[in-house]
Amino acid sequence: MMESKAQEIILSCEINSIERGSLKNLSIIHMSCNDFNISFDIIDSINIFSQKEKVKAIISKNRLSYTNDDFCGHGYIVTELKDSSSNNGNRYTTIISLFGLLVKIISNKESFLKTHQLNVMDHIYFCVKKNT
Repeated sequence: MMESKAQEIILSCEINSIERGSLKNLSIIHMSCNDFNISFDIIDSINIFSQKEKVKAIISKNRLSYTNDDFCGHGYIVTELKDSSSNNGNRYTTIISLFGLLVKIISNKESFLKTHQLNVMDHIYFCVKKNT
């Protein structure tokens, strides 16, 4: 399910895997969220998630409220890359930098930025919240 209200995008997701990152004490969490796949960096000491867990990913231009059961950060949309050589037609990869930690949103259908009226260099908040 995907909700959108006043520049707040809410995606229902499931964590597919958590793998070691290439830097020390860093993991990469991979999630499937309806029409999108999202992967994001997280520092091991603050990782509160586990594989197969149901979560909500929220992207907003406004500051979000959060608890100890959430991972939230803010940063900028860095770029969106289009790869038309993929077997599934057009594939878009949107990259968000949370001041060093990266978030990648992959869509095999359409541009994430265009769909949600976002632009490169928009300041955004990114949260992954446990379903409670």
